[in-house]
Amino acid sequence: MSPTGDKNVVHRPGALKQQNKAFKTGRHRSQHEIKRSTQGRVADKKHARSLKRLGVTPKQNRVNTAVQIRKQKLQANKEARQTIGAIDGVPQIITVIPLSSDVNVFSIIELLTNSIDDTKSSDIATECGARIYTCPKLRSKFCFLTPTPTNFENILDAAKLSDTIIYVISASSGISIEGDYLLDLINVHCLPGSIIYSVVSSSTDDSMSVTSSTSRHSLSRNLERFLQKRFANVKLVPLDNEQDGQRLLRKLTEQKLTKPTKKCLRPYLFAQTYSYENPKSSISTLKLSGYLRGIHLSPNELVYIPGLGTFQLEKIEQHQFQRDSDGIVKPIVEKVYLPQPDVQRSLAFEADLDPSINYQDQTWPTQEELEKAEIEQAQIKKRVPKGTSEYQAAWIVSDEEEQDFEDDDEEQQNMITANADELESIQLNQEEYEEEEEEEMDELVMNPNNYDEKLDLEEDKQTLKKIKEAKLDEQFPDEVDTPMNIPARVRFQKYRGLKSFRTTKWDPKENLPEEYGRIYQFPNFRAMIKQIQTEQEDNHEKQDHAQVHSYVTLYIKDVPVNRFEPGHHIFVSGLLPHEQCLSVLNIVLNRTNDSEIVLKSKERLIFHVGFRRFASAPIYSQHSHGDKHKFERFFRPRQTLVATCFGPITYPPASVLAFKEFPDGRQELVATGSLLSVNPDRLVLKRVVLSGHPFKIQKKTAVARFMFFNPEDINWFKPIELRTRWGRRGHIKESLGTHGHMKCQFDGILKSQDTIFMNLYKRVYPKWTYEPFSIQQHKEEDMQ
Repeated sequence: MSPTGDKNVVHRPGALKQQNKAFKTGRHRSQHEIKRSTQGRVADKKHARSLKRLGVTPKQNRVNTAVQIRKQKLQANKEARQTIGAIDGVPQIITVIPLSSDVNVFSIIELLTNSIDDTKSSDIATECGARIYTCPKLRSKFCFLTPTPTNFENILDAAKLSDTIIYVISASSGISIEGDYLLDLINVHCLPGSIIYSVVSSSTDDSMSVTSSTSRHSLSRNLERFLQKRFANVKLVPLDNEQDGQRLLRKLTEQKLTKPTKKCLRPYLFAQTYSYENPKSSISTLKLSGYLRGIHLSPNELVYIPGLGTFQLEKIEQHQFQRDSDGIVKPIVEKVYLPQPDVQRSLAFEADLDPSINYQDQTWPTQEELEKAEIEQAQIKKRVPKGTSEYQAAWIVSDEEEQDFEDDDEEQQNMITANADELESIQLNQEEYEEEEEEEMDELVMNPNNYDEKLDLEEDKQTLKKIKEAKLDEQFPDEVDTPMNIPARVRFQKYRGLKSFRTTKWDPKENLPEEYGRIYQFPNFRAMIKQIQTEQEDNHEKQDHAQVHSYVTLYIKDVPVNRFEPGHHIFVSGLLPHEQCLSVLNIVLNRTNDSEIVLKSKERLIFHVGFRRFASAPIYSQHSHGDKHKFERFFRPRQTLVATCFGPITYPPASVLAFKEFPDGRQELVATGSLLSVNPDRLVLKRVVLSGHPFKIQKKTAVARFMFFNPEDINWFKPIELRTRWGRRGHIKESLGTHGHMKCQFDGILKSQDTIFMNLYKRVYPKWTYEPFSIQQHKEEDMQ
């Protein structure tokens, strides 16, 4: 009731009264609402069919599907455990890598093989430096690999194909510098395909006997904390006596084996025995025996041996183990697979050049095309504002030009080449002016002594020159001084201006070098990968392939006879279709934090791409979106770029290591990354920036100088847009005088301390410097 006593007066809330929202059940009705509305009725079959048509799966079906998938995964893991590492199956490959200089790997393996007291166990040493240990008590079979610690290539090859990697660390000395470097290499290149066990072992000397158990435990804790900061799920396992060896063997037996994607794509084999049919000749048939892993292998496929190359198969023998009359288990040939000559893949590395195509001048316009373009340009009518001059009308884009950017590029190219007849009399070598010219350092006279004899003066001069160029390019990116003794239209005749770096069209097939006629290219690289994966799945059902997990002997024909070092492990990997062919690889590289070396484009590097190694001279470009990518002259530390080079076709995923090789044969890791694509059509554009300075300024008009030095060059580059350091944009109006002064118009008032730029672009290609990295070449370099 109101204070006045009127019963009809109602209280009205004010503006500050809280208003609560009504409850909403969401996009669907609640379960209570559904039960209340249906009142126990069951949906008809028509409604169920409509749900099935819409792809709606009932909850119980989803639960059943999840249970089935889980059972399938458990069954697959059980089958893998019964095959890989089982006593009657394929031995589990375990690579033992020491990370300390005072660790004896062979004593570690002796400790493991002698830790379990079993009279029926066997320990066999193979010709390729492996130890195959069979333990009936654990019903397991192991293959221990001990690559030479100084042979990084062989260690990486063993780590790629291993099921387990055991790192052995000395508790007294810790991880050495070489061990830490090797740990980083394997972590980047091989870690996804392996399971890491960090093991603490006592040293070979008597220093650990003096050390108390408390200090030993503290050292182990410090090592474990150090490794946990870099890797996940690291737990150090002691390995000092037979009990520790038994625990480690049981852990290897009970662990879950993971199989990465890159191991499922292609077949591979570790050779337990090898021999040449004719070892006295230079080329012979190589016989490799071992267990086939990965997928099935066809005799029509090609195989790759690291350090030797790509070869064809003569035949494949599949064996079965049987006991002879003396009770000795020997492999007996069960089946022989022979290649079909009409189906066997060829070793063709390069494509045949088409003599009807002139790769140098395939898109250069003729004089008739120039005249036709001028007539068509004269007939184009545009709507322009009243009082617009002819020059200003040329900058106004019509509707037809906006629809077709390729016409704009052709008109611009025709404009640049219109005065080519005037320049025929100038005979200059263009290659001398492709790169920026720098003054060479004066010859240094050094005193002949023992220290100076070890120094390479030429190498120091080249390194100093490269550092100066990198600092200059970082301070003034892409800026080039216009030569005074050469016309700019001659010096930069291969360059062109772009209205927009992002949207302007550039034909990837235009003016290709001759080397691009010798490589292979896919119409659709991603579709090719899916097609190959489908073919590999279908090949599993065919009977003309050697079965996976079987003991086979590969007869590889026409292999150079090579004497391997003692303890060198030999691996064989099968190639997928077209992987023997040459193409253009695009690799995303990240500079390592430790390396401070400045890398220049077209500088020779050694690449480890997947399971292959080769040397090439890449060019670098920015890792950006779009169809055009800016060329980078230098690859600086802590930078991410894309390296483009010639190399054999490889399908991702494939990890990449890049090494810099020094004249003394020493190699240093400079970058890591992964394969991006195999695409020769990637446009890498080199930018050249011509700079000028304002001489006189009148509001938005300025007179610029020092960009060109004659009026002919000004008229040549007149259609190209100008920009300033402070963000102004403009164009050249006319030439003033005969000394290279020009009047420019900008979109704002120019300041006296500003600088005027003109951007010019041309496409660059990698050098034809592909070199397969072989063992024989590596030995010759070490001898030199």
